[in-house]
Amino acid sequence: MATPEKLIVFDLDGTLHRTDAFAVKIHQIVQGEMKYPVQTPDEIRSTFGMPSKEYMPLLLPGSDEETQKMYGRRVIELENEYLHLAEAYDGSAEMLGQLRGDGWVTAVCSNSSVRYISAVLKAIRLDALIDEIQPLDPDSRGKDESLARLLERVQPRKALMVGDTIFDLEAARKNDLPFIGCLYGFRPAEMAAADRKVAAVSEIPAAAQELLFS
Repeated sequence: MATPEKLIVFDLDGTLHRTDAFAVKIHQIVQGEMKYPVQTPDEIRSTFGMPSKEYMPLLLPGSDEETQKMYGRRVIELENEYLHLAEAYDGSAEMLGQLRGDGWVTAVCSNSSVRYISAVLKAIRLDALIDEIQPLDPDSRGKDESLARLLERVQPRKALMVGDTIFDLEAARKNDLPFIGCLYGFRPAEMAAADRKVAAVSEIPAAAQELLFS
């Protein structure tokens, strides 16, 4: 890819993908199967966006590493079964199409595996509108490192990050990128320090243009 003029990097869950459309149900099923307390939707949603090493102890209090691996394998099995329930936020396809039409290169940077990112993007019919994918690599310590790797690979002249959690905001800050906070996502209270805030997906193109070029 030639050096792009402008790159817009999206978080996936809570930013493009309405994860709670199926993920909450999956976690509740597996918690019940493994005889752990079945948590409320709000408790489960509060873990979205975290790396697995951080959310597993919250979903499975007191569990050991082997139990967490079993849980993860079962979640993957059910994800494949329930993926047809996945939904994009309303207007996501139109928003991405507008950005690409305006010359933006689009990317997803997520604390998930490339398997999950690719499967979800395909299920919510956004895969053809995303140019680059950056998963959480096994040797990466967090989203800030993942974002740094994406920027090194793509080498954009200008870039910004769009997300809905403090992990996204911190990744942007550590990589000196402007940040758009999604108030429609899982943690609007964490978006107070965002450079721009959007209440709907449709507001992202104007906010991105203003942040980088005004």
